[in-house]
Amino acid sequence: MTANLALAGDVEAPALPRAPTLRGSLRAAFLDFYYNSWRLVPANMLWGLGLIALYLAFLVWPFGALLLLPLLALPTVGLYRMAALIVRGESVSFWNGIGAWRRFLIPALAAGLALVSAGSVFTVNLLGGLASGDPIGWAFATLAGWGWLVMTMLAVTFWPLLVDPRREGWGARRTLRLAGYLVVAHPLRLVGLTVATAILLALSTVAFAALVTISVALAALFGSHFVLASADRLEAKLGERGVSFAPDAARP
Repeated sequence: MTANLALAGDVEAPALPRAPTLRGSLRAAFLDFYYNSWRLVPANMLWGLGLIALYLAFLVWPFGALLLLPLLALPTVGLYRMAALIVRGESVSFWNGIGAWRRFLIPALAAGLALVSAGSVFTVNLLGGLASGDPIGWAFATLAGWGWLVMTMLAVTFWPLLVDPRREGWGARRTLRLAGYLVVAHPLRLVGLTVATAILLALSTVAFAALVTISVALAALFGSHFVLASADRLEAKLGERGVSFAPDAARP
């Protein structure tokens, strides 16, 4: 009787989600793609058509293609929305991806514009610093290289969080804040995710058909599995310390 009362009186804290691994996330991404390929391939092809259109625009007017590049964020956010729904175990269709274009229009375009702008600055500084042939130029190139890495880590973290169905209504600012916390809390893991994603997409450029049909969707699933599990763990740990990222209306 006493033992039963003691057990009844013990209130255990909810268990943290299991820490994700790159290998496990990649394996889960391949499985999810296999079972949802008929939904994801058309969305990936839509992304590929956007890339081809930008390439053709670049041949005619390079600067204009650069101005249009942020628009590629729309098919990107659509793919990540579908990936996040799949990872969360919710029903998903091709039209969820299309609907994400309107639903996340402003934050997606803002993210695309920020990435293109920052990437352009980092690229100019990197190439200019390497070509300068002096220590000051090399220092600028080194800073630009680190800037590229941090920007890419934030990007692969931000996209899954922005479209996560469990974080509806957060907005871009809170999402970016959580992405920044994740990068600071798990820098090596996210470097690994960033490098693995870059390798996956780089290998796909050798077989261009893979890039425009499967690779971006697979990268979105890979990143969503890893980032969403990591974010759930970090948010639970910070919640124990009274730190919350959710909007006031979503807090208990």
